[in-house]
Amino acid sequence: MANWRHEAAEAVGTETAHNGGAQPQAEDEWHELGPLRDSDDGPVVDLRGRRVGRLLDVRIAGPDGPREGAAVPVGVRLRHGVLWLDDPGPLPAECDRAWARIAVTDHRATTLRELGFAPLADRLAAGKPDRAHGDPARACFLPGVRLIHGGPGSGKTTLLTEAADELSRQGHSVLLLSRTEQALSCMPDPARLTVQQQLADLSAAETRLPELREQLRGFDRTAYDAVRRRIDDQLRADDLEGQLTTAQRDYDVAAADLAQARQALRRARAAWENAADGRRKLTEVRALTARLADVDAELARLHLRVERRPYRGKNRDRKALYRTERERDSLHQHIGACREEAISPERASALDSALSDAHRSLDEAARDESEAYTRVQKLHAKIAQLRSTKPSEQDMRFHAECVHRGLPDMQTEYDDLMRSSSEQAARRGQLEERLWWLGDGACVATDGPVHRCDTVPHGEANARFDVVLIDDAGSRPLSEVLAAVGLARHTAVVAGDPDSPQPWLGPELRDDAAVRRWCGATVFSHCGIRTADDARTHAGCYVLTASRRVSLDRAADVDGAGTGGAGRRDGHVVVLDTAGESVRHSGVLTSLPLGSAVIAPHRTAAARWLEAAGRRYDLAIGTARTMHGEEFDTVLVDLVSDDWHARTRAFASATSRARGTLYLLADAASLADAAAGTPLGRVRAAGPEVRAVGDSGVPAPRATTDPAVVAP
Repeated sequence: MANWRHEAAEAVGTETAHNGGAQPQAEDEWHELGPLRDSDDGPVVDLRGRRVGRLLDVRIAGPDGPREGAAVPVGVRLRHGVLWLDDPGPLPAECDRAWARIAVTDHRATTLRELGFAPLADRLAAGKPDRAHGDPARACFLPGVRLIHGGPGSGKTTLLTEAADELSRQGHSVLLLSRTEQALSCMPDPARLTVQQQLADLSAAETRLPELREQLRGFDRTAYDAVRRRIDDQLRADDLEGQLTTAQRDYDVAAADLAQARQALRRARAAWENAADGRRKLTEVRALTARLADVDAELARLHLRVERRPYRGKNRDRKALYRTERERDSLHQHIGACREEAISPERASALDSALSDAHRSLDEAARDESEAYTRVQKLHAKIAQLRSTKPSEQDMRFHAECVHRGLPDMQTEYDDLMRSSSEQAARRGQLEERLWWLGDGACVATDGPVHRCDTVPHGEANARFDVVLIDDAGSRPLSEVLAAVGLARHTAVVAGDPDSPQPWLGPELRDDAAVRRWCGATVFSHCGIRTADDARTHAGCYVLTASRRVSLDRAADVDGAGTGGAGRRDGHVVVLDTAGESVRHSGVLTSLPLGSAVIAPHRTAAARWLEAAGRRYDLAIGTARTMHGEEFDTVLVDLVSDDWHARTRAFASATSRARGTLYLLADAASLADAAAGTPLGRVRAAGPEVRAVGDSGVPAPRATTDPAVVAP
């Protein structure tokens, strides 16, 4: 056995090359999972009937893939073949399907070649596991490598999971290989949500453009605008009619004010003209008064000269003085006469002001009247112009239809989107690239302190775990189990059911002894354990005998889960008799309780059940191989599409998935003729209850106080 690693690695390489995986696939390659579907619990992707590998990253993107457009990271849970998506936030319109990076590369060969010092794997490869003693639960805490045999529902997965959690709490590094529910969480990021919203808005605009283009087909915007102008002209003319009435009223007021201003001017002018003589006398008084002042000044001068002149020239001065005195007296008389006929200065000023005010009022009234008249004339002309283009009945119908269909608003929206489309293209590229980098590393596995995976992990060559726990080893190839055990430092526990569906090999590989030994066999068959009796007599194997599943071999009683048994409860095996008639799949599925499972004999039959299931994502549908390791309260096994005669091991696995009720869809007449030991013969030997399948499908389950049991 010194060279077993090389032989196993070569066998794995041969199998991988035959299956088309000679070249390792890069884990940055994206695989399309399927379109998004709506459900009551959020978006889902239906993967029922398929087996996907370990999910590394999940993005919501378009049909061209995450690197050819917007790619939104999202947290997911893969349960019973349905990928449940967390709320991804705003989504661009083209993001309608899920893509994933999947750990598709088979690392068994690489791990086997790089094992180095691995005494546990060497002992197991030699078929010599360590001695099993004491409680099976303690095997996970003891140094060495040991096997655990347990049938369906015996608690193997629970035992390994609880042990892994306890070991991690004690500070040990633990690798748990188990086909359990996968989960990825997406770290929240406000910046990423902002970019998603911007991309969603751009996508909405881009999606809207072809919709608007199709809806606007045949719409003549120019003709609509012309009709709309004519209709608006009539509405505007109606408004102008009201304005014309007001303007005419204003003009009448302005004309009356102008007439009053003219009358006031005539009165002011008449009063001013009637006072013309008095005004002239007032002017004359003012002039005579000014002359009188000059004469008085001359008299004063002459008096002074006469008094100062002694003799010579004195007579001449006296004559001038007398003459001036006579002039003064004459001026006094004349002034007195003029004052009797003149008006007062205040009266003259008042007449002038009244005349000036009358002129100003007339000018203002004339201006107001002219403006009012001009406005009236303009309104008359505008109304006449608008009334000249009255729309026809056809125009009115055309306009009403366009408005009813919202075409004008659509055209405006279309024009706005077209103007901004060139800028949006460059903007989209920037946002998509930013979203990609913001989403890089956003999805992380939620394993916790225990490293959980479905297959052998790939890491550094010297990466090791303190403890390696392997579940479902009854259906794993020997090479995978040995590669995983080789990663353990001091403890490895391998649990499984030898009656599980064996590793599948293609017909071309079944004649290759090395491939059949390392890839077609299991660790139990390698150690000589093929039956429960072999397990009980094997020194390195623990045996779990209790079961909480329904079994054809003990249809009356089902034990509690775990090694000690937590009480007993009744299980039910019911044959749904089709009476040789064709099965209405949708009718059968309608009456199945929530969370049930349908197991078909092959993928073609499973596809028919999936098609009938539609959007009932609570139903798990698949084959015995894809549903292996799962358990449900209610299970329906299809024995109509195939009698499972060539699938006895798969039939045993399929009929051991139910915790409460096992429905067997079959023709009751075929059970009577079934040979002992065949799947149909086992059903007959179990003595099940037989019920007819009518149009209503499976009978509704009756009430029960145990919520974990669904009984017919």
